Parts: sequence; structure tokens; C-alpha cells
Amino acid sequence: MDNIYKKTVDFLRGKLNSSTTIDEIEKKYRFEHSLRVANIAKTIAVEENLDILTTTIAAILHDVGKFDTDDNIEHGRVSAEVALPFLKNINISNKQIDDIHYFIASHVDGSAGYEYIDSIEAETVSDADNIDRFGTYRIYQCLSWDKIELLPIDECILKYTDMIDTLSGFKQNRPLATITANKMFAKNLNIEIEFFKNLINELNLTNFSSLN
Repeated sequence: MDNIYKKTVDFLRGKLNSSTTIDEIEKKYRFEHSLRVANIAKTIAVEENLDILTTTIAAILHDVGKFDTDDNIEHGRVSAEVALPFLKNINISNKQIDDIHYFIASHVDGSAGYEYIDSIEAETVSDADNIDRFGTYRIYQCLSWDKIELLPIDECILKYTDMIDTLSGFKQNRPLATITANKMFAKNLNIEIEFFKNLINELNLTNFSSLN
């Protein structure tokens, strides 16, 4: 099994490195994101007694074709097609190939573009992707993307107050497929909410008028 995972990771790395449409920063992020999603998905699969192999391989490859399309909604279905020749050349059954193809294809919007029996494993790949989109690393990304060091204090406070409201809404309204996934998602959301609350408190201290 470890050898299959290694082959899968090597395939992903090679595909991303061969892309001419993204820079090295994006290649590095997408590769590392895929590994985090795979580890999250595997943890959920173990805890929930799901199919570990198919869930983990699908999670590794869920974004393998992301940069082969300009349509973000389509990248799951495109990634499934990019992954298919590779899947046919590793030592897994036709049923496992079909399952993995479906898990990848449907991970963005729940639709593979064809009829197939849905499963908790398919939802787990999508859930793991969403879980990794929140938490400590995403905090760093948000601050970097926003160029927080250049933003006026008042704008930062408004922006991150809105973010707390959004994150709190996710916590209330986005139940995932399993108990384990929901616990992991809630933990990451709590990390972000607590961070941005503390950040806003510190930004509010950066106020000369409050000294008067």
C-alpha cells in the first residue's frame, strides 16, 4: 500500500511540475495542500471505518488536473480524467479505479457528470478538501493575500470582523458527512475565529484617540 501511495504522490508531483501555467509558489502550495488533504481524508477513513486506500488515493489526486482547465467548478471532473490513465496502471481493481475516479470527479460540487452510487468516501474527499481550506495555514495565506501590513487599521478591523461572521456561519450551517470530519472542521474554524478575534483586539489597541 505504501508503494501505491508513493507512486501516486510521485505522479501528482510530476504533473504539477510539468505545468507551464502556474509558478513555483502555486506548484508548491498545490502539492502540499494535496498531501494535507490526503492525510486528513485518511484519518477520517480510519476513524469512520471507510475504504482507506481509495479515499486516500482520491484525496492525493483530487486537484491533479486543476490547472488543465480555467473553469474552477470543472477541475474535479478534469482531474478525474487526468488521473484515469495513471489509475489503470497501478495494481488496483476496476471497481477501485471507478470509485477513485468518481470521488475525484465529484469533490467540487457533488457531481461527477455521470451516474454513480454516491458514498461516504466520496464525501470524505470533499470534506477533507474543505477542512484544509481553514485553520492555521489558511490564516497565514489570508494575511499574505490581503497584504495586511499595508492595509489601514480600520479596513483590517472591518475585513476580519466580516470574516469571523462568515466562519461562524460555516460552523453553524455546513455539516460534513461524518462525526470525525465535523470535529476536524469545527476545530479548524475555532482556530481561525479565535485568531481573528485576538487580531481585532490588538488592532483596536492601535488607536491614539483611546489614550485621551
